Amino acid sequence: MNKTALSVLLAAVSCQLCVGILYMWGVFQPYIVAFHGWNASQVAMTSAFMIALFVAGTILSGAVQEKINPRIVATTGSVLFCLGLFLTSLLPSGHYWLIYITYSGFSGLGCGLVFSTVLSVVQKWYAARVGMATGLCVGAFGLSVVIFTPIAERLLSVGGVPYAFRMLSIIFFVITMTACVFIKKPSKEYYYAELTKVVPLENIKQFKPRQMLKAPSYYYILIALFTSSAAYLIIIPFIRTIAEARGMSTVIALAAIMLSGVANASGRLLAPAVSDKIGRTTAVIICTLISAFACILMIFATGTWYIAAVFLIAFSYGGVSGVNPVITTELFGARYSGANYGLVMIGIAASSIVFSKLSMKINANGIVTGDFSSSLILSALLCAVPIIMMVLLKKRVKRFGKDI
Repeated sequence: MNKTALSVLLAAVSCQLCVGILYMWGVFQPYIVAFHGWNASQVAMTSAFMIALFVAGTILSGAVQEKINPRIVATTGSVLFCLGLFLTSLLPSGHYWLIYITYSGFSGLGCGLVFSTVLSVVQKWYAARVGMATGLCVGAFGLSVVIFTPIAERLLSVGGVPYAFRMLSIIFFVITMTACVFIKKPSKEYYYAELTKVVPLENIKQFKPRQMLKAPSYYYILIALFTSSAAYLIIIPFIRTIAEARGMSTVIALAAIMLSGVANASGRLLAPAVSDKIGRTTAVIICTLISAFACILMIFATGTWYIAAVFLIAFSYGGVSGVNPVITTELFGARYSGANYGLVMIGIAASSIVFSKLSMKINANGIVTGDFSSSLILSALLCAVPIIMMVLLKKRVKRFGKDI
């Protein structure tokens, strides 16, 4: 095994474990609201805006990766991410909107820069095993919630909000700065030597972003991601809130949050590997069907069934998130994968903003009552769209002699 490739993979995984707290707003939110005396509805869009800025970061990362050393991009993203957390520890109680700048803005943008950069670099080193490498990289991103939820909960309960965010920013800064030293691109010769192990040289085409935007396949993937992400992005910031509103204990609520991280990571690891056997589009369809079932289950669920519903929704989201970078790279090439996948991720940013806003409208009292039934029914119905998109994508690529 190439030692440099392995060191890059380990460094990328370390970075992803840190920036994966993107999905931990559900842990922070009750403490932040109580500490500052804010209304939960005032900061209800914090997670949605952070995900939108995360996608903006992935697009920016892709735009500069061919011009700037990826180590510099990843380091810059890490600094922004940690700075956002540190500034969140200093927020005054009189201006709740500042959290949208610090936590959602700086940390979200930094997270996107790191995520996209290290993922793109790893895919180039492991061009012959892109499914495996992608699964490990994005799996670590999902696993972050599992590792850091108990740590964050301990810091918050013992030292309070400012202390917890300061400590997390320091921990993440040390880890990411060390890991970024090992981030580097392989030579073009190495990349093509690996890629030609699985793709004949005459079939290799590297799409630039503007070329990808002209391909109908891009829009199939974009629409599928936009609709399949709705359930997870609506529910994940309120896992604890919903559980406690339905009379479940804090232990159950935290268990659901932690297991959502396990599920997210498991989906990101397993789905790309399984898709190697059954096909990428089939894997996405199966994940989507699981999500539809879980959305219906969650309408009525409490206790163990509630945890199961959260687990399945997170597993489905993780699975689709794990397979989509592989689909994008296989269809459009790895050379510009950072920029290309950033454009695909627009689907998640749009989903986060659109469906979070819509959910707040159709479930105006959901944060208080724990009733997100309308949003869950909508999410279940939306699952029909990615299934249709994947069928269309499979038919289209078959015309060009590909099977995906």
